[in-house]
Amino acid sequence: MKAFAKTAGAVAALLLLSAPSFAVMKPGEKLIPFSLKNIDGKDYTVAMEEGKLTLTVAETVAGETKTVKTHPDGILIDFWATWCVPCRRAMPHMQQLSETYRPAEGQAQGGLRVLGIALDDAGGKVVKPFYQKLKITYPMLADAPSCAAAADIAATAKDMKKRYGVQEIPVVYLIDSTGTITHAHVGFKEEHIAELDAAVKAVLGGAAR
Repeated sequence: MKAFAKTAGAVAALLLLSAPSFAVMKPGEKLIPFSLKNIDGKDYTVAMEEGKLTLTVAETVAGETKTVKTHPDGILIDFWATWCVPCRRAMPHMQQLSETYRPAEGQAQGGLRVLGIALDDAGGKVVKPFYQKLKITYPMLADAPSCAAAADIAATAKDMKKRYGVQEIPVVYLIDSTGTITHAHVGFKEEHIAELDAAVKAVLGGAAR
């Protein structure tokens, strides 16, 4: 019996190791609110307010905090790290999506916002110089926000990693205006490009900026 148990355990472990990796959160699940600091010093908070997907960007200048709220049609979250090769391969496509679908300056409704979530232990200290070498313009959130976040809001990259079930990277989640995840994938393969493009168009109704 012991020999059988050991064999069964070994087989189970092998199957687990050989099984494909998937994001723990699945399409149909709801947004987990979060608040993190971009490498430019601004705080980005994503939550549902009055039933709308809401992105709040706060910046403190000379002791005065300025806040801008927008309601995008979708938010694309990309979990990555500077040491992750597949993550770097995926970033040009994330940039393309951002350039194609991001809202115009001053536009409060609609469009797609792409947000990178950097999982490097050193946070913005290593992410900022890495970011500056690349032709990437979408926000890279790496550190805790300036102001204390509510208890139900993820306020560190580590907490986001846990709450969003991230075990391997890159992990990509697309969230629509109702706060529902409509697409999720782990890793970066060529087929992910077409799948993600189709999912984005479905969320935005095919409208480019």
